[in-house]
Amino acid sequence: MEMNKKKYRLVIFDVDGTLLDTSEGLINSTIYTIKQLGYQIPPQKVLNAFVGPRIQDSFQEVYGLNGKELEYATSIFRKHYKEGNVLLAKPYNGVYKVLEYIHKKEIHLAVATNKRQDFVDELMEKYKLNQYFKLICGTDMMGNLKKVDLINQCISSFADIFTEQIVMIGDSSYDAVAAQEAGINFIGVTYGFDFRTEDDVNKWSNVGYVDDIRKLIGGGFI
Repeated sequence: MEMNKKKYRLVIFDVDGTLLDTSEGLINSTIYTIKQLGYQIPPQKVLNAFVGPRIQDSFQEVYGLNGKELEYATSIFRKHYKEGNVLLAKPYNGVYKVLEYIHKKEIHLAVATNKRQDFVDELMEKYKLNQYFKLICGTDMMGNLKKVDLINQCISSFADIFTEQIVMIGDSSYDAVAAQEAGINFIGVTYGFDFRTEDDVNKWSNVGYVDDIRKLIGGGFI
């Protein structure tokens, strides 16, 4: 693969499946919610797909929920997640090394995640990731903001940086599509929850991919 030569001034990270493995807590609360609703638990592959997207998008896609039913399912999930599962996470190997490297190069760091703002703030503080980021953008309490909205919040907060100087790093098609909609570059990671191979990443506009977060610096991407 040709090495990316761009000089970025702002790097925006996804959280779930990119910085942190949050699958345990998210899947625990997903299963709890499904049981409370009286639905059948889907296969593990389907459960895994709940990790990353907005939770209401997942329940809508898998169970066809809409309106009040969807609001009810989302409220059950969020209450259970907040009460015991929000902090169940593991930083991926090399995360701190990569963030420290980018930070020392005086490149701005931001987060754009579908996780609710209070949830992501709590996570970033617990795992001492907040020290690296100038801006952490999570979704609103009602979950109305989409990933592209969150990326655009990051972009607008750094008005002196051109879009071609910004890159989004994430593990899913949601991240790739949102980056394209926002007009910025995208680097995929294949160690998370969605992308598994280079071919998966190449279905979307991108400037490369890594199978280990440490390769972001070792591979010359940043």
